[in-house]
Amino acid sequence: MASSTKRRLAARSSSGRIVFGLVAASAAEDLVAKTERLLVHVGKRAGLDIELDAAATYESLAKSVAKAKVDVAWLPPIVYVRLASDTVVLGSVLRGEKNATYEAALVVNRASKIRAVEALRGLRAGWVDKWSAAGFVLPRVNLALLGIDPRTFFRSETFFGTHRAVIQALVDGRCDVAGTYSQPNRKNGAWTEVEGADVRVLATFGAIPPDVIAARATLHEDQKKQVWDALVATSEDATGRRLLRDVLGGDALKPGLAKSYDSLGKALDMATKRGLFD
Repeated sequence: MASSTKRRLAARSSSGRIVFGLVAASAAEDLVAKTERLLVHVGKRAGLDIELDAAATYESLAKSVAKAKVDVAWLPPIVYVRLASDTVVLGSVLRGEKNATYEAALVVNRASKIRAVEALRGLRAGWVDKWSAAGFVLPRVNLALLGIDPRTFFRSETFFGTHRAVIQALVDGRCDVAGTYSQPNRKNGAWTEVEGADVRVLATFGAIPPDVIAARATLHEDQKKQVWDALVATSEDATGRRLLRDVLGGDALKPGLAKSYDSLGKALDMATKRGLFD
């Protein structure tokens, strides 16, 4: 670790300051404001000054964690898989009805005449981010398993940065199909966060492990415990649960890492070797 990084970490540690990282695309000012309110709430419970580091992309978030610019982060599955050796998982974020997993989904506007995945050929795909499990990686892997080469199947592929943003793009007609997350019952998903969204789930692709709250491996153990305990306490009061739902998409927290991360890692390796992300 470089001496400048050591000095920066020592200064943060001595001041009791924690930097919390997540992805908030440039258009997500509302998410940033909600996150700042959440961090004030959690910080009061932890007795810590928690500062927000809002990354524009999953990749930039990963780099900030790897370089120890971020102490604790909300990491979606693919980011965690690629960062595992640099982090320690504090716990998992459960979405709606305490689901430990969710699914990748391809969704279209309800009024669309598209009824089958094959009918998407030559249309415009909207994705979240190249590092999004539900919003890019798993749909792409599973299209390949269906015999469809996603690199040539669509007329265009556009990344919109967040699940909310890709659903909004679908609503606005800027793409014909969107990759996002869905609850196993298909009734709820990212579209429930977007006003005016009326979508139909075209296909889902298996269970995806939950997002995690992870700390950089070198963060002091006492601070890891302070932050996690404060997050759990936040999930147990009405105001805190609302803030957690608004920011993390779930209000239940479970210690540890879901077992399904092993299969996700293998799927990612397979797809990378096949060049699906080139």
